[in-house]
Amino acid sequence: MQPVPSKHELAYREIRERIIDGRFGPGKRLVLSSLARELDVSPVPVREAIRRLEAEGLVHFERNVGARVAMLQDDEWEQLVRMLALLDGYAFAAAVTRVSPEDLQEARGYNAQLREAAAAGPVDHALVMALHRRFHRALYRRCGNRYVIESLDGIWDRIDASRVLVTLYPALRLATAVNEHDGLLERLARGEDDAATLEACAREHNLNAIRAIRSAAGN
Repeated sequence: MQPVPSKHELAYREIRERIIDGRFGPGKRLVLSSLARELDVSPVPVREAIRRLEAEGLVHFERNVGARVAMLQDDEWEQLVRMLALLDGYAFAAAVTRVSPEDLQEARGYNAQLREAAAAGPVDHALVMALHRRFHRALYRRCGNRYVIESLDGIWDRIDASRVLVTLYPALRLATAVNEHDGLLERLARGEDDAATLEACAREHNLNAIRAIRSAAGN
Protein backbone atom coordinates (compact mmCIF):
# COMPACT_ATOMS: atom_id res chain seq x y z
CA MET A 1 0.00 0.00 0.00
CA GLN A 2 1.42 3.34 -1.06
CA PRO A 3 1.82 5.95 1.72
CA VAL A 4 -0.45 8.97 1.50
CA PRO A 5 1.55 11.97 0.16
CA SER A 6 2.08 14.83 2.59
CA LYS A 7 0.47 18.21 2.01
CA HIS A 8 3.89 19.56 1.07
CA GLU A 9 4.32 16.80 -1.52
CA LEU A 10 0.86 17.36 -2.99
CA ALA A 11 1.45 21.12 -3.21
CA TYR A 12 4.83 20.53 -4.82
CA ARG A 13 3.43 18.14 -7.41
CA GLU A 14 0.55 20.43 -8.34
CA ILE A 15 2.57 23.63 -8.65
CA ARG A 16 5.33 21.83 -10.53
CA GLU A 17 2.86 20.34 -13.00
CA ARG A 18 1.37 23.75 -13.69
CA ILE A 19 4.82 25.18 -14.37
CA ILE A 20 5.85 22.34 -16.68
CA ASP A 21 2.65 22.34 -18.74
CA GLY A 22 2.60 26.14 -19.07
CA ARG A 23 -0.42 27.01 -16.96
CA PHE A 24 2.04 28.97 -14.80
CA GLY A 25 4.12 30.66 -17.49
CA PRO A 26 7.60 32.20 -17.18
CA GLY A 27 7.59 35.24 -14.92
CA LYS A 28 4.28 34.42 -13.24
CA ARG A 29 4.23 35.54 -9.64
CA LEU A 30 3.53 32.74 -7.18
CA VAL A 31 1.60 34.22 -4.25
CA LEU A 32 1.78 31.88 -1.29
CA SER A 33 -1.52 32.91 0.28
CA SER A 34 -3.43 32.57 -2.99
CA LEU A 35 -1.92 29.19 -3.76
CA ALA A 36 -2.60 27.98 -0.22
CA ARG A 37 -6.29 28.89 -0.54
CA GLU A 38 -6.52 27.31 -3.98
CA LEU A 39 -4.86 24.09 -2.86
CA ASP A 40 -6.71 24.09 0.46
CA VAL A 41 -3.59 23.95 2.60
CA SER A 42 -1.76 26.33 4.91
CA PRO A 43 1.01 28.56 3.49
CA VAL A 44 3.69 26.37 5.09
CA PRO A 45 3.57 23.41 2.65
CA VAL A 46 3.28 25.86 -0.26
CA ARG A 47 6.40 27.68 0.94
CA GLU A 48 8.26 24.38 1.26
CA ALA A 49 7.12 23.35 -2.23
CA ILE A 50 8.28 26.62 -3.77
CA ARG A 51 11.67 26.37 -2.06
CA ARG A 52 12.03 22.88 -3.52
CA LEU A 53 11.11 24.18 -6.98
CA GLU A 54 13.65 26.97 -6.56
CA ALA A 55 16.35 24.35 -5.93
CA GLU A 56 15.34 22.71 -9.22
CA GLY A 57 15.70 25.98 -11.10
CA LEU A 58 12.00 26.25 -11.93
CA VAL A 59 11.31 29.16 -9.55
CA HIS A 60 13.36 32.14 -8.46
CA PHE A 61 12.89 34.82 -5.81
CA GLU A 62 13.06 38.54 -6.49
CA ARG A 63 13.57 41.13 -3.78
CA ASN A 64 10.36 43.00 -2.96
CA VAL A 65 8.46 40.75 -5.37
CA GLY A 66 8.65 37.20 -4.09
CA ALA A 67 8.57 33.95 -5.99
CA ARG A 68 8.19 33.87 -9.76
CA VAL A 69 8.33 31.09 -12.34
CA ALA A 70 11.86 31.20 -13.68
CA MET A 71 12.53 32.81 -17.05
CA LEU A 72 15.39 32.06 -19.44
CA GLN A 73 17.23 35.25 -20.25
CA ASP A 74 18.69 35.96 -23.70
CA ASP A 75 20.93 33.02 -24.63
CA GLU A 76 20.23 30.93 -21.51
CA TRP A 77 17.87 28.67 -23.46
CA GLU A 78 20.72 27.98 -25.88
CA GLN A 79 23.05 27.05 -23.03
CA LEU A 80 20.37 24.67 -21.76
CA VAL A 81 19.98 22.98 -25.14
CA ARG A 82 23.76 22.65 -25.46
CA MET A 83 23.84 20.86 -22.12
CA LEU A 84 20.98 18.66 -23.32
CA ALA A 85 22.93 17.85 -26.48
CA LEU A 86 26.01 16.93 -24.48
CA LEU A 87 24.26 14.58 -22.07
CA ASP A 88 21.82 13.15 -24.59
CA GLY A 89 24.68 12.34 -26.94
CA TYR A 90 26.48 10.44 -24.19
CA ALA A 91 23.31 8.63 -23.13
CA PHE A 92 22.42 7.69 -26.71
CA ALA A 93 25.81 6.09 -27.28
CA ALA A 94 25.72 4.30 -23.90
CA ALA A 95 22.25 2.92 -24.62
CA VAL A 96 23.29 1.01 -27.74
CA THR A 97 24.17 -2.15 -25.80
CA ARG A 98 21.13 -1.93 -23.51
CA VAL A 99 18.26 -0.79 -25.71
CA SER A 100 15.75 -3.54 -26.58
CA PRO A 101 13.63 -4.08 -29.69
CA GLU A 102 10.66 -3.04 -27.57
CA ASP A 103 12.37 0.23 -26.66
CA LEU A 104 13.04 0.93 -30.33
CA GLN A 105 9.45 0.14 -31.22
CA GLU A 106 8.21 2.49 -28.50
CA ALA A 107 10.43 5.28 -29.84
CA ARG A 108 9.24 4.60 -33.40
CA GLY A 109 5.67 4.95 -32.18
CA TYR A 110 6.36 8.38 -30.71
CA ASN A 111 8.10 9.45 -33.90
CA ALA A 112 5.17 8.25 -36.01
CA GLN A 113 2.87 10.43 -33.91
CA LEU A 114 5.24 13.36 -34.42
CA ARG A 115 5.15 12.80 -38.19
CA GLU A 116 1.36 12.76 -38.12
CA ALA A 117 1.36 16.01 -36.15
CA ALA A 118 3.67 17.61 -38.71
CA ALA A 119 1.35 16.61 -41.55
CA ALA A 120 -1.87 17.55 -39.80
CA GLY A 121 -2.06 21.16 -38.68
CA PRO A 122 -2.63 23.36 -36.97
CA VAL A 123 0.13 21.89 -34.85
CA ASP A 124 -0.54 21.23 -31.18
CA HIS A 125 2.72 22.65 -29.82
CA ALA A 126 2.37 21.15 -26.35
CA LEU A 127 1.66 17.69 -27.77
CA VAL A 128 4.64 17.93 -30.12
CA MET A 129 7.05 18.79 -27.31
CA ALA A 130 5.63 16.04 -25.09
CA LEU A 131 6.08 13.44 -27.84
CA HIS A 132 9.57 14.73 -28.63
CA ARG A 133 10.55 14.40 -25.00
CA ARG A 134 9.08 10.88 -24.78
CA PHE A 135 10.98 9.83 -27.89
CA HIS A 136 14.31 10.87 -26.42
CA ARG A 137 13.57 9.45 -22.97
CA ALA A 138 12.64 6.05 -24.43
CA LEU A 139 16.29 5.85 -25.48
CA TYR A 140 18.31 7.77 -22.89
CA ARG A 141 16.65 5.92 -20.00
CA ARG A 142 18.63 2.86 -21.17
CA CYS A 143 22.04 4.52 -20.78
CA GLY A 144 22.76 2.71 -17.51
CA ASN A 145 23.57 5.86 -15.52
CA ARG A 146 20.80 7.11 -13.26
CA TYR A 147 22.55 10.42 -12.63
CA VAL A 148 22.61 11.17 -16.35
CA ILE A 149 18.94 10.20 -16.59
CA GLU A 150 18.02 12.46 -13.67
CA SER A 151 20.02 15.32 -15.17
CA LEU A 152 18.35 14.93 -18.56
CA ASP A 153 14.91 14.79 -16.92
CA GLY A 154 15.72 18.02 -15.09
CA ILE A 155 16.93 19.77 -18.24
CA TRP A 156 13.78 18.76 -20.09
CA ASP A 157 11.69 20.13 -17.21
CA ARG A 158 13.42 23.51 -17.50
CA ILE A 159 13.06 23.52 -21.27
CA ASP A 160 9.34 22.80 -20.96
CA ALA A 161 8.86 25.40 -18.24
CA SER A 162 10.67 28.10 -20.24
CA ARG A 163 8.17 27.73 -23.12
CA VAL A 164 10.90 28.85 -25.56
CA LEU A 165 11.09 25.67 -27.59
CA VAL A 166 7.39 24.96 -27.14
CA THR A 167 6.60 28.05 -29.19
CA LEU A 168 9.45 27.76 -31.72
CA TYR A 169 10.36 24.10 -32.18
CA PRO A 170 7.25 22.76 -33.98
CA ALA A 171 7.31 25.37 -36.74
CA LEU A 172 11.06 25.44 -37.26
CA ARG A 173 12.24 21.89 -36.60
CA LEU A 174 9.46 19.32 -36.51
CA ALA A 175 9.50 18.11 -40.13
CA THR A 176 13.29 17.76 -40.19
CA ALA A 177 13.57 16.34 -36.67
CA VAL A 178 11.34 13.34 -37.37
CA ASN A 179 13.62 12.34 -40.24
CA GLU A 180 16.66 12.71 -38.01
CA HIS A 181 14.91 10.54 -35.41
CA ASP A 182 14.49 7.81 -38.03
CA GLY A 183 18.21 7.98 -38.71
CA LEU A 184 19.10 7.72 -35.04
CA LEU A 185 16.84 4.70 -34.59
CA GLU A 186 18.33 3.01 -37.62
CA ARG A 187 21.83 3.46 -36.20
CA LEU A 188 20.78 1.91 -32.90
CA ALA A 189 19.02 -0.97 -34.64
CA ARG A 190 22.08 -1.77 -36.78
CA GLY A 191 24.47 -1.55 -33.84
CA GLU A 192 27.41 -1.09 -36.19
CA ASP A 193 28.60 2.42 -35.26
CA ASP A 194 31.21 3.07 -32.60
CA ALA A 195 30.34 5.08 -29.50
CA ALA A 196 31.97 8.28 -30.77
CA THR A 197 29.91 8.23 -33.97
CA LEU A 198 26.66 7.57 -32.13
CA GLU A 199 27.36 10.31 -29.61
CA ALA A 200 28.21 12.84 -32.33
CA CYS A 201 25.05 12.04 -34.32
CA ALA A 202 22.76 12.44 -31.32
CA ARG A 203 24.53 15.61 -30.21
CA GLU A 204 24.22 17.20 -33.65
CA HIS A 205 20.54 16.33 -33.76
CA ASN A 206 19.95 18.32 -30.57
CA LEU A 207 22.17 21.21 -31.66
CA ASN A 208 20.18 21.52 -34.89
CA ALA A 209 17.35 23.02 -32.83
CA ILE A 210 19.61 25.94 -31.91
CA ARG A 211 20.76 26.35 -35.50
CA ALA A 212 17.19 26.39 -36.83
CA ILE A 213 16.02 28.97 -34.29
CA ARG A 214 19.09 31.17 -34.75
CA SER A 215 18.78 30.97 -38.53
CA ALA A 216 15.12 31.98 -38.44
CA ALA A 217 16.05 34.95 -36.25
CA GLY A 218 18.78 35.99 -38.69
CA ASN A 219 21.61 35.18 -36.26
